[in-house]
Amino acid sequence: MKKSIVSLGFIGIILLGGCNDKNRQNPSNHGGEKPKVEIYRIHTQDVPLNLSYLGSFKPFKEATLGTTIPGKIEKIYTQEGEAVKEGQLLVQMSSELLLQSEIEYKTLEKDFQRVKNLVEKQSISQQDFDHVKARYEAAEAKYNLLRSNTEIRAPFDGIVAKHLAHEGENYFFSASIDVGTSLSTGILQLVKINPIYFEFEVGEKDLSYISKNMVVKAIANTYSHDTIAGWVDFISPTLNSTRATANIRIKINNPNLKFRPGMTGKAFINVISHQVMMIPLQAMMKELNHDAYFVYAVDNEGKIIKKPIKVFQYAGENVVVEGVSEGDEVVISSKKNLAEGIEVEIIPTSND
Repeated sequence: MKKSIVSLGFIGIILLGGCNDKNRQNPSNHGGEKPKVEIYRIHTQDVPLNLSYLGSFKPFKEATLGTTIPGKIEKIYTQEGEAVKEGQLLVQMSSELLLQSEIEYKTLEKDFQRVKNLVEKQSISQQDFDHVKARYEAAEAKYNLLRSNTEIRAPFDGIVAKHLAHEGENYFFSASIDVGTSLSTGILQLVKINPIYFEFEVGEKDLSYISKNMVVKAIANTYSHDTIAGWVDFISPTLNSTRATANIRIKINNPNLKFRPGMTGKAFINVISHQVMMIPLQAMMKELNHDAYFVYAVDNEGKIIKKPIKVFQYAGENVVVEGVSEGDEVVISSKKNLAEGIEVEIIPTSND
């Protein structure tokens, strides 16, 4: 009797095990009931996209002004932050060397004129004339060089950003070791910020949307409610080898000097992305253990298949993705208990 009970129990265990194995092999539906799901049928479409990029404002022009000849700074005529005009005198250097050079130059100029008359009368040899001419021309070049290094004038309209030296100091050209400064020292820095540049980086996939002279909108974080418009002035011909990005520069009118170099902000480009695959956000699911996304789709037999997707752009309540095809039916409801291979019942929606 005991043997019969044991045998029956053993058979029951085998049957239960078989059922469990069967359930594991076919995750179809407990009790034969199919989960009811809503689906979205994918179709290609043209989608307006608003691309945004972080960037910063840069001067339209900038220059570190100094002299190539050492000398004493006699007078600086401008203050930091002062606007100046092209050609305006900014710095006066000491003129002792210039005066000496001028005397030498004027003396040799007279000698040159005398020997010039003599060579025309053939009263002096050509060789002697050539020697005097060479000395005169060297003195003239020296005088002009010193004169150009005695006065520093603005090469363009701009603003004096910073004094790098002070009145009374002896200035000489030398290499700079400060991080973030120009390659050489100077007496003052001059910047032009009307117009002003806004620079940002664009990934290689977005480069096709950008062309020279196209209009681009931007904002400065300081003035987040003030949208400004500029136009593309420069597109880097090469890409950054590490980030695969290209440098873009837009030119913005800045008559009130409201925007300053160093300010950060965003650039916005409105484009039309043609023939893209877009799905509702509610169809997208995230993997539990890593940063990846997928959708549940329904195949021709009404069973669930899992499709990994790559996200390109969010567009309101939808998202542009890669990894699905036109005509795919992706699940947008009741996704919690779904798994690959489960057979489902599709609920008709307005999308069908």
